[in-house]
Amino acid sequence: MKKFGLIFLILLIWISLGFGCPSAERTERALKELFQGPEIKIIKVSPSPVKGICEVIVLQGQRRGLTYIDESGKFLIAGRIIDLTYRKDLTQEKIAELNRVKLSPEKLKTLKKYVAFSAGSGPEIFLITDPDCPFCKRAEKILWELVQKNQVKVNVVFFPLEKLHPKAKAKAISMICEGKGFETLLINYNGNSTCPEGQRKVEGSVQFVKSLGISGTPTYIFPSGLTHSGVLTKEKILEMVKDGS
Repeated sequence: MKKFGLIFLILLIWISLGFGCPSAERTERALKELFQGPEIKIIKVSPSPVKGICEVIVLQGQRRGLTYIDESGKFLIAGRIIDLTYRKDLTQEKIAELNRVKLSPEKLKTLKKYVAFSAGSGPEIFLITDPDCPFCKRAEKILWELVQKNQVKVNVVFFPLEKLHPKAKAKAISMICEGKGFETLLINYNGNSTCPEGQRKVEGSVQFVKSLGISGTPTYIFPSGLTHSGVLTKEKILEMVKDGS
């Protein structure tokens, strides 16, 4: 009986430490066989919030991604884990956390050179945005509510993703040339003005934002230098501003 109890205890420790998941090496071999092409590096395999499913942190280029595999290592699960009770996309939150960058005060100072316009007063947030990005529109509407209450100051930096939105760069340049403000982001703007200042600022911001390791929009940069990619609620924005101020 003592021997059985010891074995049972070892099994409990084994499970609690996450050894129910396949190893990173085994998972990497399986994924490389399945996805022949881009180099794939598995950073970690560990239990997910769902029993029996393991999360796989994948490195492709400079960005970290997330997928899932069952504990046997036989089934790859593509998709997102949504917490229905709290209405949270746990996959999106994890990916944002994995790719979060913290900028130094020097880099924040340099980023200010590329601000197209600002709105509001209070703790400063940088918004990296694309004029034609639908998710950015959601983020901008939420920020506008905070701006109107002077709960934050938003510095807008354009990062047009031309492969996805071919007209975005021209719109960004035009907004700067015409002296537009934050309100213009909330409408269907189609200006096509050009000027050296607009061209310089947008092309400069694209290069600098890329150098920071940021590749998507919307991305928020908080007073502490922490970044977050993806739309945030008003409550989460204020929480991160408070934590980082």
